[in-house]
Amino acid sequence: MNSGIYTAYSGMQAQADALDILANNLANINTTGFKAEKAFFTVLQQSAADIDGGNPLQEAINRPVTVRGTFSGEEGSLISTRRNLDVAIEGNGFLVVETPAGIRYTRSGSLRINTQGILTTSDAHPVLGGENKPIVLGPGEVVIGCNGDIQLNGTTVDRLKLVRFENLSLLEKEGASLFLSRAGRDAELEADARIQAGYLEQSNVNPIQAVVQMIAILRNFEAVQKSMNLITNDINKQAIEELSR
Repeated sequence: MNSGIYTAYSGMQAQADALDILANNLANINTTGFKAEKAFFTVLQQSAADIDGGNPLQEAINRPVTVRGTFSGEEGSLISTRRNLDVAIEGNGFLVVETPAGIRYTRSGSLRINTQGILTTSDAHPVLGGENKPIVLGPGEVVIGCNGDIQLNGTTVDRLKLVRFENLSLLEKEGASLFLSRAGRDAELEADARIQAGYLEQSNVNPIQAVVQMIAILRNFEAVQKSMNLITNDINKQAIEELSR
C-alpha cells in the first residue's frame, strides 16, 4: 500500500466533514439565534513515519488531515416581531436556560409562558432569572426592559439572567441554538448587553459566502480524489511494470 494513500483519504474525509458543517449552516439559515460554524483543518503530527524516524518527506506524506468546527460569535441581524415575549440580545451575552441535561446558554429569544406560568424558550427550557431560578409569571401584561427587567402588570418581578464568556472557545454547540460551557458555570461573567424586546436575532449565516465555500470544498475534494486515482492507478501500474522487468 502506498504510504500517501491514507493521507489522501483523510483529506477527502476532511473535505466531506467540512461540507457537512456547511450544509448544517445552510439548513439553519432561518433559525433564530443560530451561530454559523466555521471549519478549519488540522494535521495530525503523529504518524508511522514519525515513529520510525523517517525523513521529512515521509513525515509529510504520512500526516493525516482532520477537520474541526468552531462557531462564529458574529451577531445576526434583528427582525421586528412586535411580540412582548420576543427578545434579542445586543452585545456579547447569552440567556441562561435549564435543560434536562443541565445548564445551557442561548441567544434564541423567542420566549413562551407554559401552563405552570414559567417563562421558557421555544423548546420549553425554563429561562433563569436574577436568582438563578426559573422565572415564574402570573396572568397579566408582561413587559421586558432593555436591561432585562421583567414587569408584570407594571411591577418588576424578576430580571433575565444575562452572562458572557471571556473566551467563546469554552462554549460547545448543542443542537441549533444551545451552547454548553466546557468550564461549567465558573466561566460565567456578567454581560454588558442590551435587550431589545419585540425583536429576534436572525441566524448569522451568510448565504453568499456559504455558496462560495461550497464550491471551494467541492474543488478541493475533486483535487484530492484525482491524487488518489493517480496513486492507485498510474503509480501502481508503473511500479508493477518496473518490478516485472
